[in-house]
Amino acid sequence: MTMIKMGYARVSTAENRQELGLDLQLRALEKAGCQYIYSEQLSGTDDSRPEFKRALRFAKRHARQGNQVEFDVYKLDRLSRSMLKSVGTIKELTEVGVQVVSLREHLDTSTPTGILQYQMLASFSEYEVNTIRQRTSDALRELKRQGVQLGRPRIEEAVVNKICDLYRDSNTLVREIAVTCGVSEATVYNIAKRHQLSRRKNRS
Repeated sequence: MTMIKMGYARVSTAENRQELGLDLQLRALEKAGCQYIYSEQLSGTDDSRPEFKRALRFAKRHARQGNQVEFDVYKLDRLSRSMLKSVGTIKELTEVGVQVVSLREHLDTSTPTGILQYQMLASFSEYEVNTIRQRTSDALRELKRQGVQLGRPRIEEAVVNKICDLYRDSNTLVREIAVTCGVSEATVYNIAKRHQLSRRKNRS
């Protein structure tokens, strides 16, 4: 039986690079002896994770071939932002004989104790996330109650009408409209799309 040690590293563009940077994770996985490492950097809203899917396929394929496979991550939350999804991933891997290891938490899901410790930590992590969300929601609700305007300021109707009038004349460049009306070019295009505007040529 061949022993295969592999690792997965992920960082989002919103995360603190000093605390959980991609280089830090990669160095830790290499030090742990991982022969194959999959990594990716994604935005916080991107949940496609193509490298993670490749890593899962690699681990399961080699486990089904009779090899002993160890799937390492620097932290458990690298598997997923959601506790339920993380638990599902571990179940998916362990069912085909893949051992999941978290380097930072010193957990090994090949043991009953490791599985129990993981579930406890994941629960606390999920609780912490929900607590932060609730505090944020409460703070936003209080600001709204105080009359504080949240989000982007609304463009006055007179400015919107002026943008529409200028946009209909294709002799006026979009960047000129943006400068004249004090908005971005993207805003000009968004307003034009929202009002289903087309541009006409002025004839002399």
